[in-house]
Amino acid sequence: MKTEKYQAGDSVPMLCSACESETTHTLNTVTKLGKITSASCDTCQTASTFKAGVKVGVTAGKGKAPDVYDRRRKYKKGQAMMHPHFGHGEVTAVLEPQKIDVLFGDTTRRLLHALE
Repeated sequence: MKTEKYQAGDSVPMLCSACESETTHTLNTVTKLGKITSASCDTCQTASTFKAGVKVGVTAGKGKAPDVYDRRRKYKKGQAMMHPHFGHGEVTAVLEPQKIDVLFGDTTRRLLHALE
């Protein structure tokens, strides 16, 4: 299976957690092998960093402010939130019916969601 090699400055479509849709991102940096290490959303300037193809960091841009975290609300992968203690975050995984992993800056935290 052939993987695509990228170059800094390339534009690629990606899911943006702040825009909550697929938008065009400009690649800021790539590895020598052409793997993405950082990208910025062209719409809201949210910056994301990657390691081995996995998002490991997110910095809020100037897009719309995400909703405040609410454990009663149901979240999906890629959705943005604002936590009162941890700040801006992005859901990276839905693990169980009521558990999610959320990336805050460069730290992932496990939170509850969809509680009645």
